[in-house]
Amino acid sequence: MACCSSTAARALTPLAQYAKSLNVQLDGLELHMEFPMYTVSLGTLLEMSHLEPHEALKERGLLVEFHRKMGKAVFVSHQWIEAHHPDPDCTQLRVLQDALRTVIGNLQSIPVDVVSETLNHGRPLPTSELLAEPLFFWYDYFSAPQKEERSKSYLQLAINSIPAFVNACSFFFALVPVLENSRGTNVISPGSWHGRGWCRLERTCRELSEDHDWIVVKSPSDLELISGAVASTRAGSGPVGEGAFTVPEDRLKLGPVLMTALKRKLKRLLETQDFPGYRAFLNQQRALFRGLECDAFEPVPGFDQIGFDQIDLKSPWRAMKFFHQNGFRNVSDTDRCGWMPLHYAAVNGDPLLVKDLLLLRADPDQGTKKVHPAFGFETGMLPLSISCLFRNTELVQLLISTKASVASNVVIHGPLHCAAARSTRESIRILLEARCSPLEQNSFGGTILQMAAYYGSSEAIDELPRHVNTALNASEALHSAALGGAGAEVVHRLVEMRADVNIQTDEHFRRKPLMRAVYTLLTLQHRFYKVTPFSRIMYHAEGATPLMVAILACNHECAAALIAAGAQVNLRNARGCAAADFIIGHSLPDFLREAFEGKVEACHRVSLLARGWVELTL
Repeated sequence: MACCSSTAARALTPLAQYAKSLNVQLDGLELHMEFPMYTVSLGTLLEMSHLEPHEALKERGLLVEFHRKMGKAVFVSHQWIEAHHPDPDCTQLRVLQDALRTVIGNLQSIPVDVVSETLNHGRPLPTSELLAEPLFFWYDYFSAPQKEERSKSYLQLAINSIPAFVNACSFFFALVPVLENSRGTNVISPGSWHGRGWCRLERTCRELSEDHDWIVVKSPSDLELISGAVASTRAGSGPVGEGAFTVPEDRLKLGPVLMTALKRKLKRLLETQDFPGYRAFLNQQRALFRGLECDAFEPVPGFDQIGFDQIDLKSPWRAMKFFHQNGFRNVSDTDRCGWMPLHYAAVNGDPLLVKDLLLLRADPDQGTKKVHPAFGFETGMLPLSISCLFRNTELVQLLISTKASVASNVVIHGPLHCAAARSTRESIRILLEARCSPLEQNSFGGTILQMAAYYGSSEAIDELPRHVNTALNASEALHSAALGGAGAEVVHRLVEMRADVNIQTDEHFRRKPLMRAVYTLLTLQHRFYKVTPFSRIMYHAEGATPLMVAILACNHECAAALIAAGAQVNLRNARGCAAADFIIGHSLPDFLREAFEGKVEACHRVSLLARGWVELTL
């Protein structure tokens, strides 16, 4: 009885008290549209033969102000092929139209991407669910003001409303075909979409909305569903502020827009008492707003009332403030997702905060105890590994200086693997100087170079060879690049390291017991149960060339770069299939179709353009 009384009497943390108050005071939770959400119906979109601006469609009465009772909305994120028009030849629009016709026609479901499938995150999206209600499409060029000088203020209102538009949409399409402009001076691709600042804003708003899954449209016949935190991070890497902007001043507009989306996300998580989810997003602010001018948001009131003059600056007051905002009582607290204060501080990235936590005896070698749904990382993740994944280089240096362990027994994400995937060149150097081995493998047999290639990390690919006396196996890394979605630049760098573009897989992908088990399971699944994108790749993996993997993974930019580097199209894998056999039933860009007919000039051009080279005719 005394025990029960003691438990009941335990005071709520300031975070828990604040969350409780939100149950009766839900102010600020709704996102407001400062500009109407203009859309076009599915029928109107399919009938378009050219892309007209907002003003023209509005004058013709083709725009519809969307309300949920009308049906469901789709937000289309895309790139502009030209500075003054997103799609002058309608090449992107036709891909979207044909993809929608595929959905309406015989496609039963949209499969999850390889990462989501591997981690068992999400399920394929039945097309019947997509088509259950009338569809309306938001597309910036015809949904937001474009032409009139006086429309600039209205355009800013539309920009401010992007989080609300994304949240109001049941579906989010990333339209990412590999396409050249008509003058042959530019190529857009999934990689360039990842790099565009506006596209990063739209993707991040989706990740902060209630339904964070999104659909990638690579071609009319190749769509995939991104489901889960790890898949989303890999598929759409990079903070908004570090993205590319045609007009650099646009970057200055986006901090407040992104903060609006984050505030709603945090308050919604508090309303539902999801404290681990709240901590995950609260502490990502440094990463989310990198490159933007925006003050950190601290939702839980009360700490500043202590008075700065009452704080002993020699005490770990930053840790106390961190506990206040995050609902922890001490450094040993573990939340229901198995994460402790130092793990969240590693996400946060403030080295002074981490110093305070270490002063309070936080253990830098304590791994996470469960898989965190908001991150998806496996159990046992070290603070050092987490710091690498969030590009917190100062923190990597600090943890190494305190003798934090660089050894990890996790399945995939050891510190150096994490640094190769996501971190900076300096972080990689720090870890290598701390005696991490550049030749180490994870439990699947993946090397550091393969991890860098899979994630398309050019920095890591450049840095690793400087720290070894023997040549790294760049040839095997080409398969990882093809599978992971890396582009022409990564292929070029691996070829410079003497990678063989025609290498065929041998036993290397089955050397580790865990990889053998996955290979066996997926091969049997493919033959006797069901075919999925990943099972198809694994079924054909033995004897496969990087080009075969690129075609199977619908990585068209990588395929073009491989062909430009000398990849042969007629080699066969252990099942007797050539790369051309994998294009049956799939839509290919013209440059790849020409390559399979023996004309590779277009692949050379696309590969160079994707790497930023422009051929000038004098």
